[in-house]
Amino acid sequence: MYRENCGEGKEAQKVILELKIDNKLIRLTRYTGNERVYTPIQRHTDLVIKVTERDFLPRIGDAVITNLKNFEIGVRTADCVPVVVLGEDWVGVIHAGWRGLMKKIIRKTVEELRKYERGKLKAFIFPSAKACCYKVGKEFKEIFSRNLINRDKKLFFDPQEEAKCQLLEEGIEDLFLWEKCTICSEELPSYRRDKTKSRMLTSVKII
Repeated sequence: MYRENCGEGKEAQKVILELKIDNKLIRLTRYTGNERVYTPIQRHTDLVIKVTERDFLPRIGDAVITNLKNFEIGVRTADCVPVVVLGEDWVGVIHAGWRGLMKKIIRKTVEELRKYERGKLKAFIFPSAKACCYKVGKEFKEIFSRNLINRDKKLFFDPQEEAKCQLLEEGIEDLFLWEKCTICSEELPSYRRDKTKSRMLTSVKII
């Protein structure tokens, strides 16, 4: 099942995308704060939270994994990269800003999932800031050796492509990449564009 909704109306304002992959449901929505979704206290860390109980309290971290059925986990973004990873019995969701990418939160999440999953993993990378708009300082040359573009004497970074590279390095070749920039896509929340408090919620659950 695939459903994309960028039209008008209350439902259209909330749902951006739905994907059903076997018994997994991935959703992108506009975050309201009223969702029944487990989200971590995001601090641009490399901490991965494993949730195995339904009454698990939120804690500081920027990735969540679970094997619970009908228990939705998610992360909030407004330019950082949201990543969903699917296994057979476990799922994970990652908030990967440039600090998280620097700290290898993707690798650490995949390592946690592979403690329980022996089969191949699938990954989904959703809209974030991209190199068309994401101007960064020269210090990024000391942090990242790739996915940097010099244009008009300015430096731009593509965190989506960096997330893709890191997933490939972990042996995940079954990838879905929605190449859309939040900064220049006005229908999506972007902190860099609007200094907004609005967020996109990327979530996944086993059904």
